[in-house]
Amino acid sequence: MSSMSSCSWDPPTGGSIAEPFVPRLIALFGLRACWYESFPFDVQLPRIEPGRIVLPADEPGLAPWSLDLGIELPVRHGLLTIGRYVLAPASRTTGVVFTPARRADAIALISPVGSLIAAAMIAETATPQRH
Repeated sequence: MSSMSSCSWDPPTGGSIAEPFVPRLIALFGLRACWYESFPFDVQLPRIEPGRIVLPADEPGLAPWSLDLGIELPVRHGLLTIGRYVLAPASRTTGVVFTPARRADAIALISPVGSLIAAAMIAETATPQRH
């Protein structure tokens, strides 16, 4: 019989920082599910940007996007995308549940997350300097 104590799983870098925002995003949009993913992503999704929703272009080697999978809310540090929240609506939609006001609220809500994750990533890779 194997011991459960020997099993462990480390969330992606930044997962513990991003996780507290998940319930707030679920409540804001009335979502079925929401989770954080670190970059790079396996699947392209429509993306929330200030003032619009951007539909991804098809890329070789990636499955075509579908509204069934949800929509992404990018997490950035400066101009660099370091992760995303995947927002899965409670019912099938063409984006109507993602009103401009709620999208703007969500962008404002998660705006500090990228800097916090970037700082954690830097701290994780930093090594003490020897003189």
